[in-house]
Amino acid sequence: MAKLSVVGIGPGSPDYVTPAARKSVRGAELVVGAERSLSLMKSEIRGVEATLTARNMNELLELAVAAAEEGKEVAILSTGDPGFSGLLRPVARHAQGRRVDLCVIPGISSIQACAARLCMSWEDAGLFSLHRGAPPEKWSELARTIKEGRDIIVLPDQKASSPREIVRFLLSQGLDRRTPVFVCESITLRGERIVGSTLENASELDFDPLCVVVVKGTGSREGS
Repeated sequence: MAKLSVVGIGPGSPDYVTPAARKSVRGAELVVGAERSLSLMKSEIRGVEATLTARNMNELLELAVAAAEEGKEVAILSTGDPGFSGLLRPVARHAQGRRVDLCVIPGISSIQACAARLCMSWEDAGLFSLHRGAPPEKWSELARTIKEGRDIIVLPDQKASSPREIVRFLLSQGLDRRTPVFVCESITLRGERIVGSTLENASELDFDPLCVVVVKGTGSREGS
């Protein structure tokens, strides 16, 4: 039974791609990934490439699973770590009940890289992905986590939940306007920038679509 590997390729810089990820891609007969992911791993690819898009995702993941069932080694590239806002969930759904050996090569996520840039210990932080379709209760949990005194680290979506919309929501929930906010833009990439601000100031700013938002857990101080 050939492997169907979901390969984490890090936050974008080749310096953050692990040797295990490179080895998995070199050994694959079929490599599936977004254009940017394929470009990042170009020097390692020996097999056939298939470009993944939002429109062809289901079709291409089905093709990848079928190829693995036929005995081909398949690598599916997932930015960051596949298990957090990555491709593991949809791949596992397609692979369920199929004759494939599904494995995951973990990667360094943008969340990890952002926390490292901020010298931030994040074992007690609340981690959130607010990509399209995030339910209202997840938004409510953002404010609740901060009011409990815990930091939050958020992967926003420029179309569905931009950093500005996130901080404006938190302000609407009664959080102190002076609550510290950090936005890590284009982390590990050329043009990387870290912006330190407050909820009030960040509510008027625009940020790069590739970013991670950190809000410090200072609690609620309505009326301050």
